[in-house]
Amino acid sequence: MTTQPAFQKLAETAHTNTEHFQAWAQIALDASEKLLAINFGAARSLCESLSAAPAPLVGADAQETVAKQAAAHSRNLEQVGDYLRRVNEVCASAQGELVELGSRQFEQLQESMNALLQQARTLDLVSPLGAVAAQESPSRSVRKAA
Repeated sequence: MTTQPAFQKLAETAHTNTEHFQAWAQIALDASEKLLAINFGAARSLCESLSAAPAPLVGADAQETVAKQAAAHSRNLEQVGDYLRRVNEVCASAQGELVELGSRQFEQLQESMNALLQQARTLDLVSPLGAVAAQESPSRSVRKAA
């Protein structure tokens, strides 16, 4: 039969699970928000660089045009490198937060299990071997001992 403390323990467990889920979801949403901001910035930067790219002029010096295009490409490569670095930072940060949260939750689980084991130890339960010996008649115990 269930008792009031059992229902209270069940409600506490459900509440804790809800808090854990909210924490995991918050980390994921924060990381998603940061990644979206990075992607929008990269798209904006790409559009700006494409609109500012020098158009090849007919009859212009080919060497000068190639130099301008090389400079534009090097800026674009720097932007790609910066984009990848920022995405990596967001992913590493989110992963670190998830690992930290998971380890804290595991520690809470260990504490809870230890408390349950201590509570089980304090219950004065009769071991199965002790129960069998208690049920035997005294004369049979004496015969076994001999």
